[in-house]
Amino acid sequence: MTAWFTPTISGYRPDVDGLRAIAVLSVMLFHINNVLLPGGFVGVDVFFVISGFLITRNILQDLEQGRFSIVDFYRRRVKRIAPAMLVVVLATVIAAQLLMLPEDAQRTAQSAVWSLCSLANVYFWRYQDTSYFATDNLTTPLLHLWSLGIEEQFYMIFPVLLMLVYRPSRAKLFFVSALTIALFSFLLGDVLFDKHPSFVYYMPPTRAGELLLGILVAIMVLKNSDLSIPNVVMTLIAMVGLLLLMGALFLLSENHRFPGWRALLPTLGTVLLLLAGHRSDNWVSRLLALKPLVGVGLISYSAYLWHWPLLIFFRYGYGEIGALISVTIFVLTMMLAWLSYVYVEQPARRSQAPVLQTFVLQYGLPAGILGMLAFGLAYADRFGIRLYSDDYRGRLAEIRNQTRAAYMFDYVCQRGRIVAKDTVDERCLVGANSADTPRAILWGDSNAAHYIGMLGTFAREKGFRFRNLEIDSCPPIDVDPKPFVPAIYEADCRESLEVVQPVINAFPVVIMSAVWSSYQEISNLFLQRVFDTVTALTQRGKLVILIGNAPVIPGYDRVCQEKALRYPFLNCNPKVAPALDVVNVNANLRRFAEQTANVQYFEVTSYLCPKGVCAAFSPDGKPLYYDPHHLTLAASWELGKKIVQSDGVPTPFTLIADWPRYGRSKGSAQ
Repeated sequence: MTAWFTPTISGYRPDVDGLRAIAVLSVMLFHINNVLLPGGFVGVDVFFVISGFLITRNILQDLEQGRFSIVDFYRRRVKRIAPAMLVVVLATVIAAQLLMLPEDAQRTAQSAVWSLCSLANVYFWRYQDTSYFATDNLTTPLLHLWSLGIEEQFYMIFPVLLMLVYRPSRAKLFFVSALTIALFSFLLGDVLFDKHPSFVYYMPPTRAGELLLGILVAIMVLKNSDLSIPNVVMTLIAMVGLLLLMGALFLLSENHRFPGWRALLPTLGTVLLLLAGHRSDNWVSRLLALKPLVGVGLISYSAYLWHWPLLIFFRYGYGEIGALISVTIFVLTMMLAWLSYVYVEQPARRSQAPVLQTFVLQYGLPAGILGMLAFGLAYADRFGIRLYSDDYRGRLAEIRNQTRAAYMFDYVCQRGRIVAKDTVDERCLVGANSADTPRAILWGDSNAAHYIGMLGTFAREKGFRFRNLEIDSCPPIDVDPKPFVPAIYEADCRESLEVVQPVINAFPVVIMSAVWSSYQEISNLFLQRVFDTVTALTQRGKLVILIGNAPVIPGYDRVCQEKALRYPFLNCNPKVAPALDVVNVNANLRRFAEQTANVQYFEVTSYLCPKGVCAAFSPDGKPLYYDPHHLTLAASWELGKKIVQSDGVPTPFTLIADWPRYGRSKGSAQ
């Protein structure tokens, strides 16, 4: 016999805390190691749905009973949000001043000022670097407050809007209108993603759908509280919701466009779980209401606040974290979250102080003091508390003079998006001082750009010039790059390739290089597309020179020596064997060149990894790498000189000046 149950519309929902636990644990696992849970970032979207649901349910109940007070609503929000957030922001700003480089500490203080004004998401939309070489995510310990900014903006606007437009007699119209806006929000995320990815990620218009779906499920619960629904139906709804949420956690990844229509997967899953949890007798809701999950859910807000700064401050100094450190940071996060919950959140919530006193003591006064401190550190000078340390500033400047990346030089034409004027820019010509038409073009991504110094040395020795055009995170292929690049670079890559392709035809020699191994890791079809592109070029009589992957130095941090002025026990010169994926992809490129006419191959592994060991620094202590994947341009020029002095100009590059006089050629050089 089917069990029937008539739900109630009020009271504490332990399954909601269970959902909060899944959300915060997902985010934490993703941030600790995104391989563990590729879609763990959708935990934030789960929080948005829960917020929309709870706030709407509570406001509508109060409105329909004539007891809603907008002032009391904001009083409760201040008690819930401000105290724990202020503690974390204060601790983070102080830690940044003690540990981080001046500009990173300054940006942390700037983000703190905006966060205290409920505008963290606006700050990161406007000022967060999302370029190819961006390191801001690893130097921004308050980045996670963007989601709190969206919620706070929702709390400011939605209650007033609800008071003005919602009427019980027009609940269906309100429901349909909110659903329409929600669907438009998801659609807008997809439409704007290519040109405005930061806006899509950080701003309310493209996140509103998640909050609105929470609002809709609250209306459904309230308006249908007298419905009796078969137990088997609610269990089925809960199971589908759980499957959708789990699917989002394991099937989505940061390589996908997000948010947008993909955000429907976790948000609809959460909606169904909230709807099913309106009944207390299905096994999924009982699972979510288990005490361990509820316990984590209760401290989830503080856990979310603390986990990101802890991870960032460790990674900032010591790089990626292993299993032991991961567990340690997880445990420390939970300890701080519990302490924050018991000694900050709970006392603030229990306070019976009048409205004005609550605003002043729990937010206005501490936020004002903290804001003035952060403002002074952010805008007075970039050295902050280290302004008066001449020794620190002098040593910092000395270290920084040693390293500059390829893209920082005007003759390196590496762009996020190539436009027509780049293809005729005289500054993009490198090599011999000659009025002759350039014989070759260097085409690729940033891993092509970092070879410009080496190639420039060869060109000067052999008397030729070459043009260089490099596209961030975009491989040198003549097919749609979509299967091989992260979604955020897809549009720029495609449009740049359309500009570059006709230019390639003007050169008898095409030099190609890229981070081959990374694209091959995304799709094992990649190398074949490269080979098809090269074959098409050789069939037009061109000489193609493939340059292999440079060795990768995992754990290398170009500013490690700068950080070592503050961080203790830093190893700034990691030494590693060539990575297997790089070795394999280089072997495939070499084999293809040996078997294909008009194709040459060259790689630098033996020069950078004598005796099979790759180092980040030269024997005389000069940095060779800008980051784990890219040589400094100074090191590239030095590498070229070293190769010429020891072995002469490598064979592939001796063919450039007189091609196609030499006719058909195939082979490789090291």
